Amino acid sequence: MKKIAVLLSALSLFGAALSAAPALADEVPADATWSQVWFESGDGTMLHADVMLPKDRAEKERHPVILSIGPYFGSGGFLPPTPTESGPIMRFADLIEEGRIFQRGYAYVQVDSRGYGGSGGCNDFGGPGEQMDVKAAVEWAAKQDWSNGKVGMWGKSYDGWTQVMALAQKPKGLAATVVQSPLLEAYRGMFMNGVHYDYGWYATPGLYAGYDLIPPSLNDSPPEEFVYPASGTLTNPHCYAQNLAFTKIYDRSLAYWQERDIVKAASKSTVPTLWSHGFLDANTKADNFLPVYSKLRGPKRAWFGQYDHVRGNEVEYVGRDGFMDEAMAWFDHFLKGERMIRYPNVEIQDGDGNWRREASWPPSDARYFEMPVRNGGYVDQRSTGPEDCCNGLYSFTTPAPRDIQFSGPPRVDLQFSSPVPNANLIVHVFDVNPKGEARLITRGAHLLEATSGDLQGFELYPQDWILREGHRFGFVLSGSDEDWFSPLSTNATVDVSKATVSFPFLNRVRKPNLAGKPADAMASVPEQTFPAPFIEGAQTKTRWP
Repeated sequence: MKKIAVLLSALSLFGAALSAAPALADEVPADATWSQVWFESGDGTMLHADVMLPKDRAEKERHPVILSIGPYFGSGGFLPPTPTESGPIMRFADLIEEGRIFQRGYAYVQVDSRGYGGSGGCNDFGGPGEQMDVKAAVEWAAKQDWSNGKVGMWGKSYDGWTQVMALAQKPKGLAATVVQSPLLEAYRGMFMNGVHYDYGWYATPGLYAGYDLIPPSLNDSPPEEFVYPASGTLTNPHCYAQNLAFTKIYDRSLAYWQERDIVKAASKSTVPTLWSHGFLDANTKADNFLPVYSKLRGPKRAWFGQYDHVRGNEVEYVGRDGFMDEAMAWFDHFLKGERMIRYPNVEIQDGDGNWRREASWPPSDARYFEMPVRNGGYVDQRSTGPEDCCNGLYSFTTPAPRDIQFSGPPRVDLQFSSPVPNANLIVHVFDVNPKGEARLITRGAHLLEATSGDLQGFELYPQDWILREGHRFGFVLSGSDEDWFSPLSTNATVDVSKATVSFPFLNRVRKPNLAGKPADAMASVPEQTFPAPFIEGAQTKTRWP
């Protein structure tokens, strides 16, 4: 029925750049037994699960459960469709190979969200049905006669997002989560403050509709695996059109977006959570952790660094080893009651690639300090190419008198006016060295829905960065970011005044105190060079903290 042809990281949540692994058959892990079962979601939709138990388990033995739920465990994981393949898709084979979960006595459950694999229903893109499925899956696993009643969730990307749904839904039996590079809600996958992400995201709902419709394997699929998906699609065919239509609309007040907004509910969770997220994640973006992680009410730990859309245990990309060991210790404590191993609360990598420990992130000594932006204007239009560097409102601070560090999301405040509504504001922040060589620090976008007004507290992506002595901040306000956003442009001139960028500066520059190296993604951070006369002409009077 299934194979390891799970979509690679570019596809493993949504479609910025789509690619697929060759279809290679997965065998059942040597130290486990595998069975396929169905159970009901809250509305009666039948959900398919792969259940793997330790092969050497004693009769009637009860196991702590590790569960993942999402779209990538069914036959839809085959690209191209492969109707004669057999075996479970081991999307998280690293749990078996590195985490040795069956040797540790865990049960492992993979559940197909509605519409995918062998489950009934039609995918609703993080909507009420999928949220319901997550709750049902955890509570079903907790009640099985092979379960000790405690369920831990594991996943990255989409099946990280389903963990955020679980934090919001509060299912009985959920004892711990390990969340990696998720979305927090559907809206943040498509838009940043009303500005649409790049072209691949327009195609995302269609991609998942096609994924939903891939038929099961003819080889080892029970009849239910044909019946439930077919009946679910037939009884709810409008879900595809709904996802295609509403995900193109930026208005967050739509009922479609409101019923998918789980951020507030998830942030109140007391479930112990270990979180990994990259500041350079081009897929789920760096604004998809702090609104929930920072407000969680239970035990929590985190790895945040200069990596992109990868798992915390992918050492070659993250730049630091040990995540899997920490994750399994996390599960061992909260699911099995073993002694808690002491690890740093937060393991954080700064913009130089150095790792350190923090008690919290952002650190408690972070204080916001305003840096001025020049008055002026920019044209809300797409760039004409890489050489079109200066179609925007540019400002540069004076050189920093000493090393200075910020940790957290910078904030933008300004007044604006435009002859038409719905102009795009895109902000880039650069680190500019004495030679004029600039490296992108962070970015963000906001739709200016009115023709004039005040924009207050607009947060850019969070970062952890040391601006070295003699370096400057460079600020660019424009309507263009070809690498990141594909909005509709107004071609209007936007006037900006009283603008500031506020940074959460630390009271002292941190020194590295953890082993590690620069993350792989740091080599691809955008860079450019500004001529000295251009910098001097756009310099602002700067008061440094």
